[in-house]
Amino acid sequence: MGNLTELKIKKIQVERKTELSDGEGLILGVTPTGIKRFYFRYKIDGKTRKLPLGFYPEMSLAQARAEASRLNVERRNAETTLDPLAERERIKAEKQQQAELDKVNAEKARLIASQKMNFQQLYERWFKVYVFSSHKDNGAYVARLFETDILPKLGQFDADEVTRQQISKVTLDVVERGSKVMAGRVLGYIRQMYGHAIGTGLLEHDPTSHLKKEAFSGRANIRKRYLKDAEIIYLLQTALPTCSLIPKYKTAIVILLATAARVGELMKAERQHIDLNAKTWFIPQVNSKNGNEHTIHLSDFAVSAFQQLFQFVDHPKWIFPNRDGSSHVCPKTLTKQITDRQNDSPLQGRAKDNSSLMLEGGHWTAHDLRRTASTIMASQRISKEVIEKCLNHTEQDRMVLTYNQWEHMAEREKAFNALGARLAYLSDPNAMQGEIIPFTKLG
Repeated sequence: MGNLTELKIKKIQVERKTELSDGEGLILGVTPTGIKRFYFRYKIDGKTRKLPLGFYPEMSLAQARAEASRLNVERRNAETTLDPLAERERIKAEKQQQAELDKVNAEKARLIASQKMNFQQLYERWFKVYVFSSHKDNGAYVARLFETDILPKLGQFDADEVTRQQISKVTLDVVERGSKVMAGRVLGYIRQMYGHAIGTGLLEHDPTSHLKKEAFSGRANIRKRYLKDAEIIYLLQTALPTCSLIPKYKTAIVILLATAARVGELMKAERQHIDLNAKTWFIPQVNSKNGNEHTIHLSDFAVSAFQQLFQFVDHPKWIFPNRDGSSHVCPKTLTKQITDRQNDSPLQGRAKDNSSLMLEGGHWTAHDLRRTASTIMASQRISKEVIEKCLNHTEQDRMVLTYNQWEHMAEREKAFNALGARLAYLSDPNAMQGEIIPFTKLG
């Protein structure tokens, strides 16, 4: 007989989240609002995990005990260590993948069977077969763009009869409302859709051919802002120590300089991905902008920055947890904090410390720190190829991407160490007596 009874479960009230053990791995979680849920608790590779079983009273105590007993028997009889939670997730993922595959296959069969598609049908096919699975937001942005600017005007036309003039008119309408950048995206996505249709044999011609994005959106302004030596010295020695940013965000700015990481990658970082002994920071695919996992070597300067950061972090998982600790903070949090401190006057409802991060070269962003790190590496004569690997940029040359799989790990380590050495020099007031030593002359 376990420790719990139906009567005890019905009567229990708590002021904070509480877990009650019934024995044999069965526990009952209770919240102050009265929610009660059974879990199966077990250990795998030395770590405790919890498998949700069901809510009380929908699942009775007897049913929960029976399920816990079954799981215990399965784990004892398994040839290898069985992880029930991972197994449930695997089965669920397989079912979801199969369901999505069935939907895609059914849609393919339906569209192939039809001799003609209108623009709306072509869009829906392209979205389901390609866009949904290839975009991090499952195509939400693309869907909004098409539903707002494209489908109301082209949706009912036969896809193979839409003309270049019609595409141009749709794109120019976006330009005329003052959204040149959006106009370029409209044309780009329509071109992708027709390219997919031609590549899969659904259509024979592309009405976007010979239409140039630059004719509608103009040439994109390439941002070139980076921090020069004098600005880095002021930022590290004066601005950051004296500004009103909370300590962990001050340290975050230093880490972005020392690692050339994207601000979103740092805001989403987990403790488990940072190994100060191995001097590495692993960025998983889900946190990476291009969907490629990435390993950053941590210089001594970067390690020191992370050690300082960990003094201000008490969450078991997230380096930058949100207010309730349920996830990471919004990736834009640090960007806003930096921007708020580069104004001539305080913004309403924002930081009163409005000018402490203003630098001689003008407004700078968190992403400019990434460009600064890259520029420092280049000044040390680190090769462009190695710098691109350090930045986790996707190789644009398809031939190189196909045949050259070398990751340059040793070279990347040297590059990050060179970057760290320069930043350590610029951050040290004792090294700043007299003329600044050019980076290329540092040993």
